[in-house]
Amino acid sequence: MTTSVEPIIEQTEQKLLAFCRQRGLFKPGDRVIAACSGGADSMALLLFLLRCRRQLSVRVLAAHVDHGIRGEASRRDADFVREFCRRSGVELFVYDAVKEGVAIPEHPSEDWARRLRYAWFDRLAAREEAKIATAHTLSDQAETVLFRLARGTGLHGMTGIPARRGVYVRPCLCVTGAETATYCRALGQSYVQDFTNETDDYARNRIRHHAMPALAGVNPAAERSIGRFCRQMQELDDWLSGEAAALLQAADLGDGYDIERLRAADGPILKAALHSLIVPVRDAEEKYVSLLRFLVLRGEGALQLTPQVTYKVKNGALVRVAPPGTLPPPAPPQPALPGLYRLPGGYCLQIERQKYEEFLKNAPIFKKDLNCCADYDKIQKSIQLRTRQPGDFFRPAGRHVSKSLKKLFNELGTSPADRALAPLLADGSEVVWLWGCGFAEGLAPTAATRTVCVVRAWRDTEE
Repeated sequence: MTTSVEPIIEQTEQKLLAFCRQRGLFKPGDRVIAACSGGADSMALLLFLLRCRRQLSVRVLAAHVDHGIRGEASRRDADFVREFCRRSGVELFVYDAVKEGVAIPEHPSEDWARRLRYAWFDRLAAREEAKIATAHTLSDQAETVLFRLARGTGLHGMTGIPARRGVYVRPCLCVTGAETATYCRALGQSYVQDFTNETDDYARNRIRHHAMPALAGVNPAAERSIGRFCRQMQELDDWLSGEAAALLQAADLGDGYDIERLRAADGPILKAALHSLIVPVRDAEEKYVSLLRFLVLRGEGALQLTPQVTYKVKNGALVRVAPPGTLPPPAPPQPALPGLYRLPGGYCLQIERQKYEEFLKNAPIFKKDLNCCADYDKIQKSIQLRTRQPGDFFRPAGRHVSKSLKKLFNELGTSPADRALAPLLADGSEVVWLWGCGFAEGLAPTAATRTVCVVRAWRDTEE
């Protein structure tokens, strides 16, 4: 390696490390599976994780998906990744759609390939109790935003690709596609090129080949500008999500939502709340949000979202009509701030913060259930109150082992209804508090604790 490329390598890795730390993408001891197609972006991701695994304190593995679309070219890509992982001593998981008996469409779309890929990643993450790192870059972020704008989207769509969602982390969102290729070249690492990326058959390719160069002609830093815009939209969307969840809490009547409460809300907050009601049922396209908002403002009528689910206004309430036995939708994810939460299924949570001295005075109250208390400083301040997501895992107190929620629910004999609606507090895919289990291992207050987080949980039997 010549000294001329060392600054490129150093600068790229420092930028990626800073981004990972700033966004809290990894914790010491994480098992991280890099999704690797063999292209420049994914090879840069895998190289970075391998070279910086000690700084990140993670174990690195890899995964490759052969969609069965490109025949011999796909097999060559898989062999390329296999050989790299063999030489580097990296455990590799490979999914071969043809060998798995998947029916390949005559003209497979990007969306079909994506759904196939992520369905397997979800299963792999749960089985291996690992995070999945994907190689999305700033260039992908810009293309995604333009694509959504062209198709029609709202504020939520403008947040772009999140750096962290459930088990998925995206360390390369702070660098462009050009930078990942430069990083690979600086390290002397070859990579494969997918010939389908060179055609204009797919909409994203047309954006990449024509729209992005045009924008770069206006501003060479266009990709970074769009990335900055996405971060601003993410912050706004996070705030709106919290306000929307609070609105639905305040308007909840048990069997519906008070129309007058909904009407009194500011427009953007109302739209965000209605968006969260639609998401569990179908794609929350802007037209459905607008139609449901019109229903609320008019105070009468009905909107059928699917053959099974309809929202209608009845006796001053917005009511969800579904077949008997259908579970209510879970509450939308929201910041786990101190307060009282009444959630679908009759679940109730009271989250409190107490000074340690105050906690000690009340300690006898908690003797029978110390799992309801945690050292507040040991918990990420960005934890969310939500229900389970694919890849979630939990470390039960006293068990000294992490378990996927699926395995834990199986052990506990948790009913399907409770699996769908039981509340939890989570930092990404790491569950820090779970209904019926309390706080995770390692979070209990100690003599060094300054602030205690207390969660009281009960169920409203009248729900």
